[in-house]
Amino acid sequence: MVGRRGRGCSGPRSLPFSRKLSYFDGEFERLHRRRLLPGSESEWCRVLEPLLRCGAPPTGSPGRGGGGRGSGRIAIAAGVLLLLGCLALCSRSCAGFLSFCGRALLIQMLPYWDWTLYSNSDCLIGNPYYFERGLESLQLTDCINVCRRYPTVESLHRADPKIVLQNYLRQNLPLIITDGTEQWVAQTEFTVPFLTQLYNGHPVLQNTVVCSYWDSLHSLENSPGAFLEKVHQQRPAQWAIQWKNCNKAAAKVIRAFYQRPYFLPPVVELAESNWLLMASRGEGGGTEDTFIKVRDHDGDLLMWIAQLQGVFEVQLLPKDICAGLCTHYTLQLSPGETVAVPLQMWEVQYRPFSSTAVGLAATGNWLQDPR
Repeated sequence: MVGRRGRGCSGPRSLPFSRKLSYFDGEFERLHRRRLLPGSESEWCRVLEPLLRCGAPPTGSPGRGGGGRGSGRIAIAAGVLLLLGCLALCSRSCAGFLSFCGRALLIQMLPYWDWTLYSNSDCLIGNPYYFERGLESLQLTDCINVCRRYPTVESLHRADPKIVLQNYLRQNLPLIITDGTEQWVAQTEFTVPFLTQLYNGHPVLQNTVVCSYWDSLHSLENSPGAFLEKVHQQRPAQWAIQWKNCNKAAAKVIRAFYQRPYFLPPVVELAESNWLLMASRGEGGGTEDTFIKVRDHDGDLLMWIAQLQGVFEVQLLPKDICAGLCTHYTLQLSPGETVAVPLQMWEVQYRPFSSTAVGLAATGNWLQDPR
């Protein structure tokens, strides 16, 4: 009996690993067919005891480096594997433990270094372009300076972003950029038929809801695609529509047709959303009191409107205390021109000046030094 066990133990140990697996699978299959597999945990231990004993060196036998050192290495390896397993499976709890240790260390450091001054600060490094929200309010001197020094809206070509920031945006002065849409795909592609097909055929634009929707026909669908299709079929004498692509995926589809305006300095952070403004004017008629306001600015301080097709007549109305001191500006945007408007002082409204006009707009925040 002892001899059989010795031969059985020495045989599998000399086989390759894959053959060992096949051997043990055969043994379990044989036991299963003969219904000799145990039904309890203690019985399993009794049956597997010979197999386990074959894999371990006899007690007291000199192994490589000695039995004590071998078991110590096994214990160290098991501890390292256990630690790595805990880090992999319990990352949240480990992160919480490390965070606790870090906080305890910081508390011990307080007598030697007051780190609370940095912890309570909004920024570790001061931003020279940052200003408090309370400084946004208009002053009477701002209105006087703008109205006296700026009787008309100036136009720039090949504008320097630094000049745009220093001489216009920080002074609440609107300006027109004559080459603001060069190399934009939207300049040639954004026609009424193209936008109708785009909003009725693109899966992202079909399945997203727009914001700040308005049209002159008071449609119930609040869908640009449905409205443009209705215009294509009914061909009304005059119509107007504007909407805001506030969904990130939809706004990204529209942004694929244009780039960031080159004249905006890096300190201007553009919003993710964008507007499309479209309107048509009937032959010879009735454009009085048809100005459309661009609303829902989300508190942004800058808006730019790029003229893509036709001509828009744009009015800039002074806000707050400047309304009684300044008159409004009226300007006409031709295809390729872009108007940049500081929203802190001005409100924007527009209407078509040609048969059909298409514009693209977006907002952003421009930053200035504290006063």
